[in-house]
Amino acid sequence: MPKFKHSVLLYNGQAGASTTDSVISATVPALAAASERLELVQTNSAEELAAACRAAAVYTDALFVAGGDGTIHEAVQALSEAPIPPPLGIIPSGTCNDFARTLEIPMDLAFAADSLIDGVIKEIDTADINGHSFLNFAGIGIITDASTNIDIQLKERYGKLSYFMSGLQSMRQTEPFPITLTVDGITHEENGVLALVMNGKSIGTHAFPMDSIDPSDGLLDIFIIQTSSIAAILEWFSLSKPDVPVEELAHIRHYQGRRVSIATEEPMDIDTDGEIYLQTPVDIEIIPQNLKMFVPRPADFLD
Repeated sequence: MPKFKHSVLLYNGQAGASTTDSVISATVPALAAASERLELVQTNSAEELAAACRAAAVYTDALFVAGGDGTIHEAVQALSEAPIPPPLGIIPSGTCNDFARTLEIPMDLAFAADSLIDGVIKEIDTADINGHSFLNFAGIGIITDASTNIDIQLKERYGKLSYFMSGLQSMRQTEPFPITLTVDGITHEENGVLALVMNGKSIGTHAFPMDSIDPSDGLLDIFIIQTSSIAAILEWFSLSKPDVPVEELAHIRHYQGRRVSIATEEPMDIDTDGEIYLQTPVDIEIIPQNLKMFVPRPADFLD
């Protein structure tokens, strides 16, 4: 018996014919078998994607979006405005697929579709930032510089490795700057080369398996990286190891809270889920359990 009455698969037509063919051939058989009716919708711009999400939210009981972090970011913008958004499933067909990694969705397209169909629905937090929404992170400093300075040819050739290469270049060029950080009404004056407000736990495929980072706990995790020294870089990468006591690190500050404000002496670009269209100052607030999302079934419940 089909699991869904009317499911919708949105995919990005600008991703290229080979990517589109891969998405359709890998996911449609499983999605069709699980649906009384499966509707395929190709979009060719952020505006078309947002409109398709808003339209599908009226009638579908399962919305699957194939794309990378930018595509998912746009979908979340639209769904956050819907009165009763349908459950969202991420088909990871982008470069980094960071929030899909946070939800432990397989990177293989066919496995991803199977795991979501056989999975469970989980209520996931989103964050409001100056009237917009993000799902994974917002950041200033090195992370914005790395996104802005990335070489398109390198990205096409090396994929996710190109972000790492651009990040290293930005680290060598960035000087610490003053940051006024307010977390739940308490103000902290910091200096740093990077400020991150995280809801997810993967950036540029770099995972942070800290128990404190949970996209359904009603809290944001804030990191200030104070310098671009080798010691700070090593501390940053150490966060990908379990049981690293972040409070003992010398060059990284960690905070948690529900409301965060970030101000800088001059307006600075903010990267939200890989998209840059806002500047400081910003006010950020967690919106608990704002979206229902398909996630793979926990290993404890697998046969």
